[in-house]
Amino acid sequence: MKQTKKEIFYEIIRFLIVGGIATLVDYIVTWLFKNYVCINMNKEVAVFIYTACGFTAGLFTNWFLQKFVYRYITKDQQKSKKVFLKFLILSLIGFGITWLGMYLTEPIHNKILFDFLFLHDIALYFWVFKVILTIIVLIMNYIGRKLFVFNTKKENKDNNEKELKDMD
Repeated sequence: MKQTKKEIFYEIIRFLIVGGIATLVDYIVTWLFKNYVCINMNKEVAVFIYTACGFTAGLFTNWFLQKFVYRYITKDQQKSKKVFLKFLILSLIGFGITWLGMYLTEPIHNKILFDFLFLHDIALYFWVFKVILTIIVLIMNYIGRKLFVFNTKKENKDNNEKELKDMD
């Protein structure tokens, strides 16, 4: 399916809206787990747990809203285990990038970012790294989903080849 520049532009806008909602869910769950559930845990375990919980909440939010982004997704694709598996694998790569980035930067998460006038002891490094990693994963997800997960050209080619084999 060939898309016009306008269609691609609006698809990217929809992707950013859905991604924003999923990211908000991810950040809220991450914050809750980081500040309330994982508070007295070993740091390495805590980073994994709060990153994984936020990721999982964001992943399912994103999956359920994908039809809004990629308007050409068929009902069969929405229900397809194969499509969900590709979506999950791509998402797990994103999780790996996020977790590794958060794990490697954990020692400086609580350092003071700035101390200015009435703003004292502002420790924003955790969220700075989280946002940077989110942007990296966002770009990877859009390209990956477009090329590998919801690629209608590849699906149509596979279906045509299957039909030809069935005719033989």
